[in-house]
Amino acid sequence: MTQKKSDPISHLVDESEEWKSTRIENAPPDLYDPSQPRLGRRESEPHAAEVTYLRDVLSTNFPEGRALWDLHHYFIASKGVFKGKKIDLQLDISFFNELTISFAIPSYDATMHEGKVPDIGINVLSKSTWRADISEKIETCKDLSIPVYVVFSPYLVTSKRYAPPFLRAYILQEDGSYKQEELRAITIEEGGAIDETQVLDLSDKLPFRLGLMRLKQQFLGGKPLFRLILIDPLEMRVLPTRREKEVEEVKKEAERAKKGAEEAKKGAEEAKKEAERAKKEAERAKKEAERAKKEAEEVKKELQEYRNKFGELR
Repeated sequence: MTQKKSDPISHLVDESEEWKSTRIENAPPDLYDPSQPRLGRRESEPHAAEVTYLRDVLSTNFPEGRALWDLHHYFIASKGVFKGKKIDLQLDISFFNELTISFAIPSYDATMHEGKVPDIGINVLSKSTWRADISEKIETCKDLSIPVYVVFSPYLVTSKRYAPPFLRAYILQEDGSYKQEELRAITIEEGGAIDETQVLDLSDKLPFRLGLMRLKQQFLGGKPLFRLILIDPLEMRVLPTRREKEVEEVKKEAERAKKGAEEAKKGAEEAKKEAERAKKEAERAKKEAERAKKEAEEVKKELQEYRNKFGELR
């Protein structure tokens, strides 16, 4: 399927017109009836699942930050061809490591937040948007000085050049250019161990590292499914979702309870042994007392016999 000609995906915003998704406007023809309304920008279960998963992991592990999903982002460009203009950038996921917004928002407008850009922008490649996500979108993110821009394929939706496993990160350099790094192999099989050689370490810019997981579930036709995972910067473990973290806490609490019960049992056994030792000591003391009493009675008897035979001692 060929990409139809379109304006740049991250476009200038005309304040007089309604803001609408350019991801739909710029998509090449899809296999659905264009006369019928399109239900959202997510085109498949894997796309929806991965966007939801990433927001869950970011929100769970970085509660002081803010993870936004599936929103328009509006910025005033400070350089590039759109310098001084308001542009609309669509990202599946954006993460701000230090941003507090206590209320739900319809879109992100940087002018309301001191011009702050996300620490990382992520797009999950899809059939209708992958060309823009790995072309115009990169230039826009660079012009906005977004520290890290990431794209990855959850399954085969692109040309063979970007066939999964595929993860690409664009990392902002001091001169304002982007350095490109890729993963073309899996970091971990679902339920397996991490291959430390297949990890993108961006911990100088982000509070996590990146990797790719091959999922057990497959897509239609037996196609493999892949997941962008976030890895702890200090240890080789995949950062958990909220549910996974709750399960971990329940497991830890059960282990603590088990350990407490084992310690209590051990204490009870030691107390029982101590009681048995005390009982034996008491029995020995009793026997010793009985022997002492018997000896005293024998001495008393011998003394009485002496008195009977010789009289009182003088």
